[in-house]
Amino acid sequence: EGTVEKVLPRRNLLYRQDELRTKSFAANIDQVLLLLAAEPVFSESQLARALVAAEAAGIAPLIALNKSDLPQPFARAWERLAPYRAIAHTDGRPGRYPVLALSLAQGDTPEQRALLAHHLDGKTTLVLGPSGTGKSTLINLLVPGAQVVTGEISQALNSGRHTTTSTTWYWLDGARRTALIDSPGFQEFGLRHIPATELARCMPDIGAHASACRFYNCSHVHEPGCAVRAQLASADQPTEGISAQRYRLYCELLEELNAPPRY
Repeated sequence: EGTVEKVLPRRNLLYRQDELRTKSFAANIDQVLLLLAAEPVFSESQLARALVAAEAAGIAPLIALNKSDLPQPFARAWERLAPYRAIAHTDGRPGRYPVLALSLAQGDTPEQRALLAHHLDGKTTLVLGPSGTGKSTLINLLVPGAQVVTGEISQALNSGRHTTTSTTWYWLDGARRTALIDSPGFQEFGLRHIPATELARCMPDIGAHASACRFYNCSHVHEPGCAVRAQLASADQPTEGISAQRYRLYCELLEELNAPPRY
């Protein structure tokens, strides 16, 4: 049996929390790879929640969209991710959320594989996402001999079946510089540990304009002189400003975080 020799300091922790329980994913990681798929159709609410949790923990996110071999579903999913590709760093540089295209089951192109390897190199990466997106397939491709069980997609529910039931650490190189952490799929992602007043900061496209509001405690929902609402994309220019869908998600999350506990 193993023994505990030393407890190292914790520099970050990614977790989710609902009204009843807290679920920790991993600590002391460099980035989280949010793996989505063109099919089954991914939940943008789940994606936004995972990104908010990563921002709150100070962990860099990386988004990957699997199944690029399905042209029409992939094109629709890629378009839904356009607002995320447009989110900039706090200093204005583009690409705060890198978005990669993958085709894990059919075989990635050399360019796709090289870009993924570049983002993983020298880092400890938690692979996170709903069931059925290809997390186990990704581990099997990158870790020879892992033999992680993969599952089929439920056609009735348009969702994946859980095949990973525990969190596992895999080294990708002999020097032990690059690691992947495989985690069980999830269907819910509670954010009760995020104060409502911190939500805008954890959504960079919203937070980038929050300091220009007339009121310092603006909720960005109804107050006059709100700089966030002034930046909302219009129907005539849907690609400029804050995405209407992202703003709707912000309002839904804010209402949820402000709601009193139901227990």
